[in-house]
Amino acid sequence: MKSITAFTAAVLALAAFAEKIEPEIGEIKDRNPFATYEACFAPDQMAKSAAEWQKAQSAAVEKATSKEALAAIVGSDEAIRDLLGKVKDAYATDPIVATQIAAISELVMCTKCDKAPACRARWTAALVDAAVNAPDAYRKMFFLDQLRWCGRAEDKAGILSVAHTSSDAAVREFAVMVMREISCATRKCGSCRKPCRE
Repeated sequence: MKSITAFTAAVLALAAFAEKIEPEIGEIKDRNPFATYEACFAPDQMAKSAAEWQKAQSAAVEKATSKEALAAIVGSDEAIRDLLGKVKDAYATDPIVATQIAAISELVMCTKCDKAPACRARWTAALVDAAVNAPDAYRKMFFLDQLRWCGRAEDKAGILSVAHTSSDAAVREFAVMVMREISCATRKCGSCRKPCRE
């Protein structure tokens, strides 16, 4: 019993001693201003996020992507060329223009509209032409990326010409990838015997 009491006293004495020598640590501040989620996701009026921009421009986006506005563009070769001509070099394109282009690439794939196939043929032909004649790698990649979503088997030769004529290795690789994706998407699946995308 004496040994247990002595041991308990020793432990208590050690704990009391430890409390006295425990150093006080002040608040540690991280020098990285983006170390927390709050700082990282705080709104920046000079560099708005896509979500913030879309919310602020919702009326303009809705007007630009209305069926009437998009139909007016895809109904005219001149209007299509004009829209695609507004694509600028890296990150300089008006977001409304980029949104309209993406919306048209989606619209021409509509399976419920009997006008969609003709509009798709006109649209993808213009995208191929724009990719072939684009003055820089960024724009070539932009147009090729749209073709990933709406390209047809008939566009493969034009896409391949982008791969053959571009001096940029990344563009060549991407063009080949897009061509392969279109080939896969327009080929009949082994299990269902239906086209994957068309």
